[in-house]
Amino acid sequence: MKKISNALPLINELLSENDKICFNLFYLIAESESAFWATDGESYIIGQTKERLPMWIWIKENAAEDAIKEIESMIEERLELNPDLNVIADETIIRPILDRIAERKKVSCNSMIPMVIYRCDKVTNAKKADGHMVLSNDKHKDILKEFITGMVWDLEKRPMHEGEAEGFADGVAGSLDMYLWEDYGQIVSMAMIAHRAEKYARINTVYTDSMQRGKGYAGMLVSGITQKILDEGRIPMLYAELGNICSNAAYRRIGYILCGELTQFQFSNTR
Repeated sequence: MKKISNALPLINELLSENDKICFNLFYLIAESESAFWATDGESYIIGQTKERLPMWIWIKENAAEDAIKEIESMIEERLELNPDLNVIADETIIRPILDRIAERKKVSCNSMIPMVIYRCDKVTNAKKADGHMVLSNDKHKDILKEFITGMVWDLEKRPMHEGEAEGFADGVAGSLDMYLWEDYGQIVSMAMIAHRAEKYARINTVYTDSMQRGKGYAGMLVSGITQKILDEGRIPMLYAELGNICSNAAYRRIGYILCGELTQFQFSNTR
């Protein structure tokens, strides 16, 4: 096992094209000067932006027992820095590893967010909606605050912390990557390009006003953003919650194809 400062060469060498989509967050982590990386150079890559953020772990199928032991050791090391450590990986491979660690440490480790990963090679969306796509600007800050508050409630069932919604709106209003769907002067949906790598671009923050759902707004918006990414010569991809039936159906209608599933786990001192 070795800790490295630049994982991009290994990511591009070891991961299949499909895994590069599923573990696309590696490309974002690689841009951070504080990123933590560990690998054996052959069968696993561990990446984490900072100790309080999720640890992403790619493990080659049928990895040797020595590699599995190294992964366990590294998770335990990072767990000492953050007892509430989150781990994102292929559940079928990582679950036995996490169970052994939880048993030794006398803590719990629960699955939090099962998610599916999609890519799109061609937009095929046949569902149409009234309105058009616009870039956000400073005039949209109030609606952006409203949308992000609704989105966090939908996903996490919690109110936003003081200043959290304002910070989001201030950060994305006027961004060339934040897009909105407008119908007869009313902003009804938002989505953004969260990150671009050399070959890929990731879409997230997809949300439609709760009173405007079922009209195809988000699908049209994501379709438009997806086509922009394709026109740039990049592969559009996104993560979606496994249990969100409507969103998954909408992405498939647009032309997104399933690449795989990953699960987020969280350690806790309570059992």
